[in-house]
Amino acid sequence: MVYPNNISRKLVHSVDVSPNVEGVVVKTVDVGGDFNNKQKFDDRESMLTWIRRNATDLGFGGVIERSDNGMARKNAFVTMLCERSRKYHPPLRKFKRDDTCTRKCECPFKIRDYMVASKKWRFSVICGLHNHDMCGKLQGHPSVCRLKPEEKTCINDMSLNLVQPKNILATLKQKEPDNVSNIRQVYNIKYRNNKVIRGDRSEMQQLLKMLDDNKYVSRYRTCDNGVTVQDIFWTHPDSIKLFNTFLTVLLLNSTYKTNNYRLLLFEMVGVTSIDKTYVVGFASLECEKEDNFRWALELCRSLLKE
Repeated sequence: MVYPNNISRKLVHSVDVSPNVEGVVVKTVDVGGDFNNKQKFDDRESMLTWIRRNATDLGFGGVIERSDNGMARKNAFVTMLCERSRKYHPPLRKFKRDDTCTRKCECPFKIRDYMVASKKWRFSVICGLHNHDMCGKLQGHPSVCRLKPEEKTCINDMSLNLVQPKNILATLKQKEPDNVSNIRQVYNIKYRNNKVIRGDRSEMQQLLKMLDDNKYVSRYRTCDNGVTVQDIFWTHPDSIKLFNTFLTVLLLNSTYKTNNYRLLLFEMVGVTSIDKTYVVGFASLECEKEDNFRWALELCRSLLKE
């Protein structure tokens, strides 16, 4: 087995750097001296954290190409590349727009981490060259914006307490000033957590279950097949009490394309005696037809006590 520190340095100077890719500069950037660290790390994660932090400070992201835990008579190792390494291979079906470009530019940067006989970890720079400019800010880079396990746990806990995503992101950046994650990562974690909670139920089934668990008053009707929900109406018991007390003014409003089902959201709002508004109920309607609105308004009128 050939160890990284036995590899000839001539490999570094014989790298073919192509300047024909968009975003690539003719003059290469050598950052090999910034990774000149001969110390031994106690474990794999501490070493990877040091390399990624150093790469972020220099203006690029480091990703793992290959890794081995030391099975099958092999020593444990990790090979790390620049996030812009290799070449982009388009899929068989074209999903990207023509006006977009790839981040890949065949960057030759490469580091190999390995475990020594003392169970310590070290790394060696195979190639310290970059064929692209360094970024001043790494916001939006997938490898750098990746959240840590403890940050994902924090997002799940704060989401259960109904904390807004923008406040969750502000809390993460307050705890970790070097965090460059954006609001998209927070929404992704929330979506995955909601998907785990939902289980095998569809989103409409989950909505009906949550309405029933929280004691909401809900009604719905289905299409002719008896499976597809056509219209759904729900309201809170406190809204029913307010509606029976203040029923003089009723405001109606509808919005479009507010959910994945493209159902019309119909909102009914009342006004109290001190000019304060309250929600009477909501209805998601299949379309804007007289029959759909009549169905929702008749359910609203049925809330009144004679």
